[in-house]
Amino acid sequence: MVAIKSLAAAMALLPLALAHPGENKEAIKREMGLRNVAHAHASRALSKCQDSASSLEMKKRSAARRAEKVKSLRAKRGLTSEPLSHQKRDLTELGYYAGISHNSTAGYTLDTPETTIFGSNNTCALVPETTIGPYYVTGEYIRSDITEGQAGVPLHLEMQFVDMNTCAPVPQLLADVWHCNATGVYSGIGTDEGEGGLNSTFLRGVQTSDADGTVAFDTLFPGHYNARVTHFHLVVQTNGTYQANNTYTGGDTLHVGQLYFDDSLVKAVEATYPYYTNTIAYTTWEDDGWMLEEATAQYDPFVEYVQLSEDLADGLLGWITVAVNLSSNHTANLTAAAHLYKDGGVAVNGSSKGLPPSNPNAPMPSM
Repeated sequence: MVAIKSLAAAMALLPLALAHPGENKEAIKREMGLRNVAHAHASRALSKCQDSASSLEMKKRSAARRAEKVKSLRAKRGLTSEPLSHQKRDLTELGYYAGISHNSTAGYTLDTPETTIFGSNNTCALVPETTIGPYYVTGEYIRSDITEGQAGVPLHLEMQFVDMNTCAPVPQLLADVWHCNATGVYSGIGTDEGEGGLNSTFLRGVQTSDADGTVAFDTLFPGHYNARVTHFHLVVQTNGTYQANNTYTGGDTLHVGQLYFDDSLVKAVEATYPYYTNTIAYTTWEDDGWMLEEATAQYDPFVEYVQLSEDLADGLLGWITVAVNLSSNHTANLTAAAHLYKDGGVAVNGSSKGLPPSNPNAPMPSM
C-alpha cells in the first residue's frame, strides 16, 4: 500500500491539462509509465478478491440489473419482438484489447442467459488516474439524463465503482462526466473553436453511486473532434457538499480518467446522422498518441455494450467497472476551464478552453 500511495504522490506532480490537441507527448509517456506501474499494483490487489463470494454475488446483481434495463429500454422503443444485435465485429486497428469486440451481443440471441451477456465486469480494467483535459467545468447539475435535446445515437451508460483492495462496491461517490456531441462540440466552455458557450450544459452531469457502487447516465454516443479518438471523460469525487440548486461543491478527487469504445462501433456510429456532418477530420487510433499509450495487453479501457436492435438509432446500453484507490487524492491537480454558477458560466483565467477570459478582479458570482 505504501508503494501505491507513493506512486499516487508522484502522479500528482504531473500536469493534468493534457490529452487534447497541443499536449506534451513526452509528459504523456512519463505519465503512462507511472499509470502502468499503478495498474500492476492494482491488478494484484484485485486478483485477491474478485472471485470472492461477495464479489461474485455483486456480479450476478449487476448482470440482472443490466438485463432488466435492456428490457425496459427495448420496451420503451417498441423492440420487444426484435432480437438484440448479434453482428460479430473484427477489430484489428489497435493492439490487444482493441482487437477484441466488446459487443456483448456478438453471437447471442434472446435465449442467451443474461449472466452470459451482461455478466462481464472488466473489473481488472482500471480507468487511468491521469488526465483531466481542458474541458472540465465545475458546478454541473446532479442528474441522470444529460442529453438536453442533442441529436445522436442514444446511450445508456452504467459505471460501477469498486474498491481495488477489497472489490467491494463504493457508494456515495460523485461521478462527474462530460463529452462532446455528435459533431465534436463541448458545452460549458467558450466559442474559440465552436464550442457551446459558457452557459451551456448539454452532455454534462453528475450522479451519486448507489449501494452497489453504480451510477447510470442517459446520454448520446460521443462524436469526435480534432486529434482525438472518441472518448468519454470521468472524474470521481468523494466528500462533496450537495447544494440546494442540485449541484455540489468541494470534495476530494479520487479518480480522473477517460473511457473508450470499440473502433468498429465508432465507425458504425460515425456513418449515421448527424455524426457524418462533422467537418472535423476523423482521428484514427494510430494518430492518437494518447490512446496508443492507453491500451496494453494488461489494460482494457473500453466500454462493453449491447446494441438494442440491428438499428443503431434504437440505441445502446454500455457498462464498465472502475476500480478506485480510496487512499488516492488528486484534488490539488483538479483544474477547470470554467465554473458554472447560478448567474451563468465564468471562465478560468488563462484556460485554453474557457473563452472569453474571466476578470480576476470581478466579484465571485453567487452559487
